[in-house]
Amino acid sequence: MTDRGLARVDEILIQRTILAMICDVDLLQLDAAERLFAPQVEVDYTSLWGGDPARMTAAELIGSWRTLLPGFDATWHELGVIDVRVHGSTAEAACSVAARHWLDGAVWLPQGRYEFGLVHESAWRISQMRLVVTAEIGDRTLVDRARGSSKRRV
Repeated sequence: MTDRGLARVDEILIQRTILAMICDVDLLQLDAAERLFAPQVEVDYTSLWGGDPARMTAAELIGSWRTLLPGFDATWHELGVIDVRVHGSTAEAACSVAARHWLDGAVWLPQGRYEFGLVHESAWRISQMRLVVTAEIGDRTLVDRARGSSKRRV
């Protein structure tokens, strides 16, 4: 296989990693999602919540999602085309996102762009995750109502 062919295989594996993580999150398969992250993850949701980017373990990130996501009736993170750039054992990826969160007939929909950093250890793992919000539709107070609720089981 040519160098370009190998690079394309990595691009596909990276896209698959990101898509699997998003699907696992929406299906509340959070143990499976956690395995797709590197042991340490830099998370930046400052464009949505303010504050500062955070560095945490994959378990801490998933733990924070466990206190929020099951409180929604459903979520659907719709991704656009995932652009990938591979640099040896590291990579960058980015895509558009529309993240629907439903609760009691209402919806909250932040839209924007995800930017990911990945590292290759035994497989490609997400080491950085940044959300750049460009629009927000619906009722943000759904987040407070969902947090800590146990509508769906994890």
